[in-house]
Amino acid sequence: MKLKFLAFFTVLLIASKSLAQVADGIYSLPSIPGWYAVHLSNGDLRRFYTFSVTGAWYKYEGSQANSKSVVAITDVGINEALEITQSPTGFVSQTTYCLPVENEACVELDLSEESTGINALLATGSLKAIYKTQWNADLVLYESNGIIVVLLFEKDISDSTFSHIGVYTMAISDELRLSNLVTIIESDTEDKTGLDFELLISDLDNPQISFENVTCSIADAETCASLKETYFSQLVRTF
Repeated sequence: MKLKFLAFFTVLLIASKSLAQVADGIYSLPSIPGWYAVHLSNGDLRRFYTFSVTGAWYKYEGSQANSKSVVAITDVGINEALEITQSPTGFVSQTTYCLPVENEACVELDLSEESTGINALLATGSLKAIYKTQWNADLVLYESNGIIVVLLFEKDISDSTFSHIGVYTMAISDELRLSNLVTIIESDTEDKTGLDFELLISDLDNPQISFENVTCSIADAETCASLKETYFSQLVRTF
């Protein structure tokens, strides 16, 4: 009887520890209308994006520290760190520092205030990864209740004013082929190519992916062939 009790206690301890970690998926940010966040984990590593339906987005990188995800912003002119903790409805985040302190973005921050994220579309499967495209965008994907959620975070390094996000869903087959791209949110709706594509996943343990069946419904054949060769020949997994 004692051994059974100890085994049961161990299971409860493991379960409570896993529940304490921030769940992967998309969250709405009620304090900032029109803004969302996506949290993704890979072992102890963490990736966190905040994004607006208008196209602005920020990327944070970090790791797990006890029950918190501790992340720092990248690719911008400030150095800001967040601690993100699971809550009953999603997560709670707090900025732990922001430097340089004289930067306008840091001046406007109140380090005593917490921000909340509300569950919107959580990951329910083991498939989750981040890739770098040949046009320098981050392509994030994860499984949620049998569908694949795909997010695209894009900035033009030659034009600091350009920033674009896209949120899509795709169906997944038994052969790990992703198809039927459906747009949920897209900040830049102007499309001069009519591009469509499928994604083929190598395996679930180390999910490398490749573009398949890239087509253009608007661009001419020569332009489409050039786009496929230049921008759709390789994806590099970064997370």
